[in-house]
Amino acid sequence: LPLELFRNRAFVVTSAVGFIVGLALFGSVTYLPLYLQIVKGHSPTQSGLLLTPLMAGVLVTSILSGNLITRHGRYRPFPIAGTAIAAAGLFLLSRLGVETSAWVSAAYMLVVGLGLGMVMQVLVLAAQNAVEYRLLGVATSGSTLFRQVGGSVGVSLFGAIFANRLAHELAARLPVGAHLPAAANPAAVKQLPAAVHAPYVGAFSAALEPVFLAAAGIMFLAFLL
Repeated sequence: LPLELFRNRAFVVTSAVGFIVGLALFGSVTYLPLYLQIVKGHSPTQSGLLLTPLMAGVLVTSILSGNLITRHGRYRPFPIAGTAIAAAGLFLLSRLGVETSAWVSAAYMLVVGLGLGMVMQVLVLAAQNAVEYRLLGVATSGSTLFRQVGGSVGVSLFGAIFANRLAHELAARLPVGAHLPAAANPAAVKQLPAAVHAPYVGAFSAALEPVFLAAAGIMFLAFLL
């Protein structure tokens, strides 16, 4: 990664935004399948299918923003709007609970996807257009690198937030000495007795709230950048 790239303001900004987007996105969205399996009781296959609105949102706005950029030659408004929409969507995901319907959770995921579709590919395009042709390949891979590193940091960061909150919620909701699975294994959670299952699911759902709230705050930093 040539250090001269970091003298290019557009590359620095797009890399920083990409890092933050990766951190907020991959660190938080990792928990959506767990929410769908443990809290809502869906199978792994069903939980994967229920993430379709997120992917559909990304697809729609990626195509739309690409066509508009081709037509008008301007890409700056899209990451600005996209990070704002994604931050709003992540905040909405923090409202997910035990009683949240599938349609409501799908709508929240769609909002996140619509925002992300205006950000990820446009950041790469912006970096490509800001550097000399000889640096085109490394600028492209560099943009991807920062997003992936952000995702790796995000998984660790949000994992710590989630584990800490879950421990507090379980201690507050469950009777002393209640037998719990060693990990958040959906199959093991389903086998819990009713007196333990309901409080465990409630604690798991409550523990996700600070994860998505933190992700929304971090995504707002990307909007400011």
